[in-house]
Amino acid sequence: MTGLWYEITAETPPALVEAVAAVMREAAPGGLAVEEPVDLLGPEEGYAVRSGEPVALRVYLPASELGAVLTQRLREDLAGYPEVELTARPLYEQDWAVSWREFFGPVEAGRIAIVPSWVEYEAAPGQLIVRLDPGQAFGTGHHETTRLCLAALDEAVRPGAHVLDIGAGSGILSIAAAKLGAGHVDAFEVDPIAGDVARANCEANDVTEHVTIYGGFPGEGAPAADLAVANVSARADIELAGPLAASLKPSGRLIASGFLTGDRDDVVAAFSEHGLSLTGERDERDWALLVFAKG
Repeated sequence: MTGLWYEITAETPPALVEAVAAVMREAAPGGLAVEEPVDLLGPEEGYAVRSGEPVALRVYLPASELGAVLTQRLREDLAGYPEVELTARPLYEQDWAVSWREFFGPVEAGRIAIVPSWVEYEAAPGQLIVRLDPGQAFGTGHHETTRLCLAALDEAVRPGAHVLDIGAGSGILSIAAAKLGAGHVDAFEVDPIAGDVARANCEANDVTEHVTIYGGFPGEGAPAADLAVANVSARADIELAGPLAASLKPSGRLIASGFLTGDRDDVVAAFSEHGLSLTGERDERDWALLVFAKG
């Protein structure tokens, strides 16, 4: 056993997941795990999410002076959410590196199958496999917004397209876009740990020639893109509406997700102000995805 960590779990009502997740990511930028209550249905049917039940949000903080400060800050920041039950338990690094894997199995979305790197999987005819080791980064394919984005990319990516991935996390959407035929994907991730995870996953999937990982967000003068996907929070989508609209070609499209259906109108209004028109939308268990077109 090596370093000691604390696993901080917030049992959260579904309506508060986005708000609480934002607080936890701020306190622990190394990554956030989302565990929804599910019933296993069998090898063919997969699983079913139990709607209305609390969602477990987890972060991992070092058992150090810094970790203690971050844990206390997290408790203070979540004090305004009395519905959230916060617990902590010690976890040795070696145990953590193995135990979290039990929660992740293959996920299918459109032609894409997201398969953990440690799982054996036989692809169906025409199926595209994304091998993934999420590490400390968000993006395993199990969250609704990731599945929504994967299905939308399956419909939207054209051969040779230039794609932007905003908030790349584990690199799951960038890798999927490359395997769907994108000519190049510029992926942006503010968390350096997640950026390293994304690079490793791109290498494992042999798409490094087609995907470039950057820190921050697209700056002025960046080449215009055919398609952008932003699986971030409602606040981030709204704040980035202008730069994202400017980053698209005149015929470009944008996939926006990462927020609840209750934030839909605010996100639509923000992108509409910058010349984008809503052309499609879908939702899954109160999580929303919107598709916009420029011009």
